[in-house]
Amino acid sequence: MARIDANLADDSSIAAFAYRVTVVWNGIEREVIVLGIGRRPLIGTALLEDCHLGIDFCDGGTVLIDEIL
Repeated sequence: MARIDANLADDSSIAAFAYRVTVVWNGIEREVIVLGIGRRPLIGTALLEDCHLGIDFCDGGTVLIDEIL
């Protein structure tokens, strides 16, 4: 765990804790950094490299992630 300055989408900065964690993504263990901000942890979109992402932006909407072949 480390305390870092995180730059947000509105170009403001906040102090956050960064955690190194291991996730299983497409059957492969990958080490990633997760930011502890508020009540929900944040993980970046780097895991989506070489993937197609489809999202229905509504309550109960579907999120589909497919590998690009």
